[in-house]
Amino acid sequence: MTYYFISDLHVDFYVSPVFRTLAILRKSFEVFFERNFLPADACCIAGDIANDYFNYVEFLKFIAEKYSAVYVCFGNHDIITEHLGRFGADKEFATSESKIKYFLAEAGKIPSIQLLENRIAEGVAGCMGMCDFKYKHSPAASEMANKILWATRWFDARHWKYMQNNADKLWRHYDIVFRELTAQRPKIMMSHFLPLEFEMAERYRQDPCSNFFYFHGAEYLENLDDGSIWQAGHTHTAIKREYTDKFGKKHLLLCNPVGYPDENPFAEHGLKREDFVVEVE
Repeated sequence: MTYYFISDLHVDFYVSPVFRTLAILRKSFEVFFERNFLPADACCIAGDIANDYFNYVEFLKFIAEKYSAVYVCFGNHDIITEHLGRFGADKEFATSESKIKYFLAEAGKIPSIQLLENRIAEGVAGCMGMCDFKYKHSPAASEMANKILWATRWFDARHWKYMQNNADKLWRHYDIVFRELTAQRPKIMMSHFLPLEFEMAERYRQDPCSNFFYFHGAEYLENLDDGSIWQAGHTHTAIKREYTDKFGKKHLLLCNPVGYPDENPFAEHGLKREDFVVEVE
């Protein structure tokens, strides 16, 4: 069975902010699809479909028609609480949790969509994930300083209302989720945030904000079987590499972001869309 792996769609940046009919919106989705997707039996989307709740749900309805199965996990942009109104009354999301609940309910109405937040379906596990704040961009850096910077300056803390934006609570939650999901040994593990085992580009290693994309994932990867796949997103840099854990098991790491219109995610490693159509037994 073939899977197409993709992430960081940010469809809000590729569709007109003003459209009069759903037909026009779907036409823009068709153009976006032709430019960024490839045929496969199933598709895995590792987060950041849209900031806007309406675009998010309508894109799920659209993409469900293109593959026999579509697996999705949330990204950091998907759960922001700001909203844009479409076709009637705006949806109010007092918290990220309420937006997540809304999306899960809407996705449950769409055949072939599996919106995975802290669960496994058909051998594919998924969750948004979180950073662990442990990466040090310099010897003087500390977890505490990383958390303060995140809480006061970073996009997520400014636009989420998730678990009271308590950094410790968020990481504890996803640490447990990662342990529980990988213990079930899925053939594919999806998260938006990346295990550091994907490796960080040299140009980001001295950047204090690099903390907010990654977590140390070796122990979770060690739970998975040889030949498993971990898909992530968030970095807007395409990555495809094999990681060998301490037990000698090999895992394929995939990140295929669309990114923003002014970016070229394939440039750094010379990859292309076709590299992310993968046969999975």
